[in-house]
Amino acid sequence: FKPSKHVNEFDSSDEEPLEEEQTPFQVSCICFNSIICFFSSFLLDLGCRFKNIKRNLQKDIDELKSHGVLDVFVLCTKGELTKYRVPHLMETYQNYGITVHHHPIPDGGTPDIARCCVILNELRNCLESKRKATIQSFYGFLTVAACLLLQVSDNLTPQQAIDCMRELRGSGAVQTLKQYNYLHDFQETLAAYLATESERPRSVSR
Repeated sequence: FKPSKHVNEFDSSDEEPLEEEQTPFQVSCICFNSIICFFSSFLLDLGCRFKNIKRNLQKDIDELKSHGVLDVFVLCTKGELTKYRVPHLMETYQNYGITVHHHPIPDGGTPDIARCCVILNELRNCLESKRKATIQSFYGFLTVAACLLLQVSDNLTPQQAIDCMRELRGSGAVQTLKQYNYLHDFQETLAAYLATESERPRSVSR
């Protein structure tokens, strides 16, 4: 694909990129050391064709399968999937036998604490069951991954979690002030949320 002067940043072609043209597959890996047996969680940008990124979705999913990935957490909104030219991404995952967990978080944003807990619980269930999981979005996954680090590592500080993400994905990781503040407040916010949840009266079946 060679864009002309009049073509914008999107690839207007419906053809998959040729193998020799494809952007190299990038996987970042975090190993969680805990009492619980955590497996690696792969973090990547996958399947999209946007600006200078040229990816072949089928080859990418085959690569994921070769790593033993059984679950994928898609944090992109449906609008973002359309923007990055993979509108049927989640259906394609399911056709390949991969379980999809869809929790849309707008790029650069943060989940509310209740949604974050749902995501983290599902992630931990996967990892505790020895199911390798992929978290996919375009920067939002770094905030969620940092939250998981903070949740499972008692001695880790928010800044250390942020530094870990930046070591993996460069200085642009955790790129907005909202994300930065969210991580620095995460442990306190989580503790307050869990305390509130524990105080709620449970419904009694009749």
